[in-house]
Amino acid sequence: MDDGVTADFGIAAFAAALDRLNTPLRESLARSMAVAGGQVIRDEAKLLAPMGTADDGSAKPGALRDAIYLAYKPGRSDDHQYVYSVSWNAKKAPHGHLLEFGHWRTNVVYKAADGHWYSDPKRKLPSPIWVPAHAFLRPALTSSATRARDAMFARGQQRLGELLTDPASQDVLP
Repeated sequence: MDDGVTADFGIAAFAAALDRLNTPLRESLARSMAVAGGQVIRDEAKLLAPMGTADDGSAKPGALRDAIYLAYKPGRSDDHQYVYSVSWNAKKAPHGHLLEFGHWRTNVVYKAADGHWYSDPKRKLPSPIWVPAHAFLRPALTSSATRARDAMFARGQQRLGELLTDPASQDVLP
């Protein structure tokens, strides 16, 4: 490019090019980079999410995996940081927190004649049983952190070139 910015540059050149961007373009760059990293973490969480089966009592196998999302958090973002969250939709997968963190089971669970598992809140166990976590979000973050960082940097390099070439492209995310 005639402005001296190429797709093959290091951190110093990246920082110098970043200094040439005005505030709206910086926001577009930062958000594009955050989305790229978040997509890697979200996809890893989907791979790690436990997939129940009808045999083990899951009413909707894959519901948790399908409920995992990446979303911008405007209430937690400001002019200096843009926050995205990887989580699951609790309306679509209301028991996701039980899997991610584990829980105490205090009532009887049984398999009925129809082959489905049920929980009977009226029949209490003599003592609570700890059901261990089958975490999916925490391991997704740790196992994909390097790939997420690399995806963010790669997207930043690509997006910076786009913004310097065509500032009107700032409205396009990711």
